[in-house]
Amino acid sequence: MSDVSLTAATHDVLVVGAGPVGLTLANDLLRRGVRCRLIDSAQEAVQQTKAVGIQAKTLELLAKMGVAHTAVERGLKVPVFSLYSDGKRLTRVDFGEHLLDSPYPYALMLPQHETEQVLTEHFQSQGGVIEWQTELISVTQDEQGVEAGLRHPDGTVERVRVGWLVGCDGAHSTVRHLLGLNFAGTTSELSLAVGNVRLTWDLSSDELFAFLHQGNFIGYFPMTDGRHRVVIAYEPGKAPTGEVTLEEIQQVIDACGPAGARASDPAELTRFHVNQRRAEHYARGRIFLAGDAAHIHSPIGAQGMNTGMQDALNLGWKLALMVKGQASARLLESYEAEREQVGEALLRGTELAMRVALTRNPLLLALRNALAPIFFSSLPASAHRLAEALSEISIAYPHSPITVDQRDKKGTLRAGDRAPNVLVRTREGAEPQPLFEIFTSQRPILLVLAAKLEAAAVERQWGEVAVLLSGGYQEMIEAYLVTEKAASGSEQEARQILHDFTGELHQRYEAEQGGLVLIRPDGYIGFWGPFGTTETLRGYVKALFVSGDGAHP
Repeated sequence: MSDVSLTAATHDVLVVGAGPVGLTLANDLLRRGVRCRLIDSAQEAVQQTKAVGIQAKTLELLAKMGVAHTAVERGLKVPVFSLYSDGKRLTRVDFGEHLLDSPYPYALMLPQHETEQVLTEHFQSQGGVIEWQTELISVTQDEQGVEAGLRHPDGTVERVRVGWLVGCDGAHSTVRHLLGLNFAGTTSELSLAVGNVRLTWDLSSDELFAFLHQGNFIGYFPMTDGRHRVVIAYEPGKAPTGEVTLEEIQQVIDACGPAGARASDPAELTRFHVNQRRAEHYARGRIFLAGDAAHIHSPIGAQGMNTGMQDALNLGWKLALMVKGQASARLLESYEAEREQVGEALLRGTELAMRVALTRNPLLLALRNALAPIFFSSLPASAHRLAEALSEISIAYPHSPITVDQRDKKGTLRAGDRAPNVLVRTREGAEPQPLFEIFTSQRPILLVLAAKLEAAAVERQWGEVAVLLSGGYQEMIEAYLVTEKAASGSEQEARQILHDFTGELHQRYEAEQGGLVLIRPDGYIGFWGPFGTTETLRGYVKALFVSGDGAHP
């Protein structure tokens, strides 16, 4: 019989699974001062390519964590995606033309195991340790916390008490199984073959390509070692059986294109059927699911790992505030509401994309191939939406229970959208900086947009905000006054001021008459109110945050 020991509660959160999602969450929690324990049942990290791309929105969030620059240094920037059908280009999307205010107007090609290595190094630099060969075997919870049973390599079983537990343990999640949550969905008849090959061809080596031909699909994802990750999709019933071979890959290249391309030096060849599944709940009590433990789908859009990492970064700041006694239950409950919506949309989107890509219907093929070039060339907004969707910049939470928009007239930018990244100055005469570079704080940011309003009105509004924050919310919310006018030295010293020297910030935020905008730590607009709506803002803050008077030390 295994020995059983009870470990005192020395950690706030137990993260199960040390893949990219678990590592992202553990890093985020540690930097926010949360005591975190990270375990994985595997013997060590798997050295396989798996996912290959980090999208722009994920990089923006990783930048706040301090790891984006390392990933960019090690990865390959791919600024263009082109889609072909029967040798004819249907569209070409240049991310640089559409992601104008993102610091990362490209897809970053970095194999999953190298992404994990970047995150591991950062985790260890913060004092974190990955406990390999540590298996979760039981879990119970009550109103005060979670008790988990952990089996170690020598067979001993440890019972550990924590405040919260997060399952980032993949599609076969032990956490999800122990909770008894249904993993609803289907195993598709759609078959995929993937592998790494060297290509001899005339196309660019730093672009993404997808080629379609009468029900077949092949995607080419460039990698840092000069190879390409190829993803082949077959229509139901048409896939070969047995092991994937170089000959099979070459046959698909010859059928789909590009003409004359030759593949060689294959590695990591595998075949599998696509699963489209989502857990019935992302949370139960004090236990959460993130990444593949919560949702799995076709890898065609290169968004699976990114969506999981963004699950983690949506949960991390909310969980940290909850651990510190600074958040209401409503804030933490929004994780499930927000990320279930994203997961469901991703399932629908990837399924529809595959149906359109793999159709063999002659009429649909003709329509797709004839109309797509016209559609994307004559309607630039369509290419823009595609770029934002692929980069995940378009993800938004307008219907979230923690999103409030008090404006009478709402424009194209909504509360719940990603906050625009605009150049401002931190003081008169300083070099312009993007907002994302200035807002390195782990806290929500409140922008008091003063536009060109009279000084007395601005002073009154700022004073009301200062009183609100002084009521125990200063540790949770950081406020900036944004003005189009120059500020005196004494004004600059008395408050944090940003200079909107071109007026672009007010224009992008549709606040020519001023306003109050609260930006969440994950870069989304949580609250949007007209200038002077301090009481409404007060109600929002009190609903989500716990005053410092009642917070835990």
